[in-house]
Amino acid sequence: MLNPVVLLLNKALYEFVKDDFQNHNFAPVFIDKKNCNQDTIAQSNPNIVLFDVEEHKDTDYILYMNIVRWSGVPVLPVIYSQQSMMVKAAEIVKTVEAILLGNQYSGQRENLNSVSQYPFALTHYHDIFETIPYAVFLHDICNGAVVDVNHAATVLFGYTRQEIINESPTVALPNKPPYTIVDAITHIEYALQYGAHIFEWHAYKKNGQAMWLKVHLTVVSISGEKRVMAVVHDITRERILQKELEASEERFKAVFSEFSDALLIINERGIVDCNPAAVNMFGYERNELIGLHPADISPPLQPDGNDSYTVAMQKIHDALNEKVTHFRWMHRRKSGEDFCADVTLISVVPRGGNFILAIVKDITDMIKFANQREQFVNQLHQFQKMEAIATLAGGIAHDFNNMLTSIIGNLNLLKIYSEKVDADFKDKIHKCIDTALFSSTQAGELIKRLLAIASRTTGSTEKLAIKDIIDDVTTICKSSLPKSVDLSIQCDISPVYVNADRVFLTQAIINLCINASHAVTKMRKDNEKQGGHITIAVKKSKCDENICAIHPEAKPDTLYCMITVTDDGVGMDSETMRKMFEPFFTTKDKSIGTGLGLSIVYSTVTNAGGFIHVESQVNKGTSLTISLPLLD
Repeated sequence: MLNPVVLLLNKALYEFVKDDFQNHNFAPVFIDKKNCNQDTIAQSNPNIVLFDVEEHKDTDYILYMNIVRWSGVPVLPVIYSQQSMMVKAAEIVKTVEAILLGNQYSGQRENLNSVSQYPFALTHYHDIFETIPYAVFLHDICNGAVVDVNHAATVLFGYTRQEIINESPTVALPNKPPYTIVDAITHIEYALQYGAHIFEWHAYKKNGQAMWLKVHLTVVSISGEKRVMAVVHDITRERILQKELEASEERFKAVFSEFSDALLIINERGIVDCNPAAVNMFGYERNELIGLHPADISPPLQPDGNDSYTVAMQKIHDALNEKVTHFRWMHRRKSGEDFCADVTLISVVPRGGNFILAIVKDITDMIKFANQREQFVNQLHQFQKMEAIATLAGGIAHDFNNMLTSIIGNLNLLKIYSEKVDADFKDKIHKCIDTALFSSTQAGELIKRLLAIASRTTGSTEKLAIKDIIDDVTTICKSSLPKSVDLSIQCDISPVYVNADRVFLTQAIINLCINASHAVTKMRKDNEKQGGHITIAVKKSKCDENICAIHPEAKPDTLYCMITVTDDGVGMDSETMRKMFEPFFTTKDKSIGTGLGLSIVYSTVTNAGGFIHVESQVNKGTSLTISLPLLD
C-alpha cells in the first residue's frame, strides 16, 4: 500500500512537520487555503487533513466544514504558531498515526480501510468541537433536538451545556415568524435535502439580550451516525453597524435631495450623481448630467482666459490632496447661458473609491446686488460731490450777482449821464455801454444756471416736444461743429413729450454733442485721421433688466424718452467712466475743457427725474443716453 497522504493547509506548518512525516513513511502534501476546493482535495486524495485554526478567520469554519464533506477523511484541527511553538512535530505525527493506524502499533495499515467510515472521527471529535471559535450545535436529524453543544455556544447564549441539551431551546427564540421552532426545523430539513445551508437568525441570550446570528448548517457523520451541525457566528454588531449605515445613508439621501444648492458627486472622469437642485440649476435631466465632465457644463474658457478642462482637472486634483478647496467658477446652463458660481470641493471616501462632493451656489443675484450697491455708492459719492460744487456755485453766484447788479446799475446811470455829453462822443459811449450791458446779461444767465445747480431746482419746467429740441440742437451743431464731423439724426415720427427746462435740456444735448465732436477730432492722436460720425437718436422705450440693475432709480414699468448721442471717437476706459460726471474732472487739454460740462448735464437730467446711461470702449467710441420720463 502506498504511504498515507497527509494534507496540510498551512505552509509554515508543512515545513515544520514535513521531515518527521517522511521519516515515518507518510507523504505530506501542501495546498494553500486560497486554492483549496473540491477539485484540489480530490487530486491530492488525502488520508487525513491537518487544518490550522490559529487565525480564527470568519471564513475558516465554512472551509473546515467543506473539507470535511469534500475529503471524506478525518480533518484534524491544529493550533500552530511559529512564535509560541504550541505543538511539536513528533506529537503531531503520533496523533496522526493514532488516528489512521490505531493506538497499539503503526503496522496495522489495514485500519486505513475502516477510517473512511468515520469522516468525523471520534478520536478527535471533541478537539475540533472545543477548538473552533464559533458556537456549534449538533441536532438530531429527525426532530431537530440539540444533542450536543460546544463551550463557545454556552458562552454566546449564557446557558450551561445541560440547560441547552436538556431543556427546550425555544426559550432562546423570539417565537415570532420567521424565527420559531417550526422555522428552525424547516432550515434543518433544507440542509438534509440540499446540503450546506447558510442563513441569518434572531435569538436571545439567557439574560434577555437580543442578538443576530449567521448560521451554517451542514450534515456530518459522527461515529457513523448522521447529525446536523449548526455553526453559529454572532453578527449582532455587524447588523447594528449595517442599520446605522443604512440610516446614515437615508439621512444623506434626504439632505442630498433637499439641499438648496446644486450638489454633484464627481471623480476624475466626471459626474456620477447629482441632486434635484443641480438639475434645476443647469437645465439638464439627471441622466444627462451623469457622465458629463465639469468642463462640459462650463464655457471653453474661464473669465481669466484659462482652459476650463485643464483648470477643472487641477481643482479636482487639489481637492483630492487638500480635502477641501473653494473657488469661483463660470458655469454654463444647457440653454447656453453662462453664470457665475461659488464652488466648494470636498474629498470624500465612501465605499467604492475616492469621490468629490461639489457644492455649487449660483451667485448671479449676489453679483447683481453687489453691482447695484456699488452703483448706489458711486451715485451717493456723485451726489455728495455735486452738493459740494452746488454750495460753492451758490456762494460764487450770489457774490457775483451782487457785483453784476452794481455794474449794470452804474452802466445804466452812465447811459443817462451820457445824454449830456457832446454829440460826437455819444454814439461811441452808447456802443461801449451796450456791449457791457450785453455781457452783463450773459453773465446773469450763467448766474441763473449756477443758482439752479446750487438750489437743485428744475428751472422753468414745461411740456416739451423733443423733436423741437432736437431741431434746435441740429441747427446749432451743424453750424458750429467742424466740417470733418458727420452728424445724423434718428428720431421717432410720433410726437414725444417730456417735462423739463427748455434751455437747460437744449444746452445739455449740445454739451454731449460738443464732447462727441472733441472725441472724434481734438482728442485723437496727431497721427490719426481727424473727424468721425455722431448720431443723435430718439426713441420711446422701457428700461430692460440690465439698465435697471445698473441704475436703481430706473423704473421698469415707466415709459422713457431716450435721447442717445453716439460717436466713433477715442472712447473711455472704466476709470474715466467712473469719474466723468465729477465736477472739474476732464481728460481734455485745459484750453478746451473745464470739467463742468458733464456735471451740469448730470444735474439737468437728474433734476428732470431722469438718468444717464453710458457705454464706451477705448478706440471704439462712446454712447450716452439721457432717459427722461415720458409725458402722455
